[in-house]
Amino acid sequence: RRSTDMTARKTRKYPCLVQKLFDLTCRRRLRDAVDILPLLSRNGIRLKSRVIASLIRQCADEKSVDSGNLVGLHLKLTGRKRCDLFLSNHLIFMYAKCGDLVKAREVFDKMPVRNLYSWNNMLSGYCNSGMIKAAVRLFDRMPGRNFLSWNAMVTAYVRCGWFDEAVKLYMELRKLDIGFNEYSFAGVLSVCVKLKELWLTKQLHCQVLVVGFLSNMILSSSVTDAYSKCGEMGDARRLFDDMKKRDTVAWTILISGYSQAADMTSAQEIFDAMPKRNTFSWNALIGGYSRNGKGDHSLELFSQMMMLGFESDEFTYSSCFLACGTTAFLEIGRQLHTRAITSGIRPNVAVVSSLIRMYSSCRRFDIAKRVLTNGNRHRQHHVLPWNTMMAALSDHHGNGKRLALRIFFEMLSLGVEPEADTFIVLFDACRGSSVLVEGIRLFES
Repeated sequence: RRSTDMTARKTRKYPCLVQKLFDLTCRRRLRDAVDILPLLSRNGIRLKSRVIASLIRQCADEKSVDSGNLVGLHLKLTGRKRCDLFLSNHLIFMYAKCGDLVKAREVFDKMPVRNLYSWNNMLSGYCNSGMIKAAVRLFDRMPGRNFLSWNAMVTAYVRCGWFDEAVKLYMELRKLDIGFNEYSFAGVLSVCVKLKELWLTKQLHCQVLVVGFLSNMILSSSVTDAYSKCGEMGDARRLFDDMKKRDTVAWTILISGYSQAADMTSAQEIFDAMPKRNTFSWNALIGGYSRNGKGDHSLELFSQMMMLGFESDEFTYSSCFLACGTTAFLEIGRQLHTRAITSGIRPNVAVVSSLIRMYSSCRRFDIAKRVLTNGNRHRQHHVLPWNTMMAALSDHHGNGKRLALRIFFEMLSLGVEPEADTFIVLFDACRGSSVLVEGIRLFES
């Protein structure tokens, strides 16, 4: 009681300072607000929980762990070494959002009482940081779970590529009477997309229909995407036609699906029927024509896209470079390359690989090698451009087999890790030549 009275008197002694901090917090000026905390701490002024909670939420929003640490220090210095449940939950959420799982776990472990919010915050922190084993251990210890807990784990399994575990967990969730929401299906639908699991897609479609979530545009688009990735364009089209509302994502999914199925006539029809287009829808059609050997159509579409004032991106240019390679339009390819540089297009893995393929197809291996070298200077230590260069040399160059091996050794010297596909490319390059023995030795090493 005496401590509370003293705090109240001190708060009244510094009303302007406390009010200033409150105002700064309301105006979301986090840095200025936390700068006042040391003075308040020295004078033992304890802020109200709602003000502290607001500060912590802003630290989480801005992912400012330094500001969060200052708030935590203020709590300790003003006699709150063990925060109440409300503030502890906010601290766990903030530290987890900032990626400091050690601090988050410290707060969690010190809590005398925890609720489901505490457990879910800690679990989400582990899941979002890819700490899947820690997440599993915590999930198994949870005294109670809701659909948020299960969704977090299913999504984490998908992100880490543990698709079988994601499906098993979803099957367990179905047996429990804890309710569903749209996100309960989203994680498993992404498994269907990645693994092309048709039986699971059909099951999920039925369940989404039964629980009445098919009216959700995002979920309907996800089911459509899963069907299209499984090659079931008939089912994808029927679901698309049944949608009462369609956004640009839904239209683009169908264009991509038809493109992957090499049905460019249907892809073009959907594109022409779109009420509104964006860069992604243009990219889907341009990329579809490029992948299906119709590079001239891709380049024509690119010209239309530029004339209509749409923004191009890395995917647009990588598709156009691929188109120039398949049609041997070297001069157009060089012009596009120059335009990409002046437009500030980042030389990412897809762009570099498509440029290498384009120049190699046009038998300009000198430029292709220069693109590879420059890409590596941009810290692109990815194996795909190297695989592309080795494959191009073995396919198009007279002395390509030995040159492919030379590129491989150069790649190793720069610290780029080979993958299984790298050795497949090398074996293909070495086949039927005197360097086959060298290729086998490399694989064994």
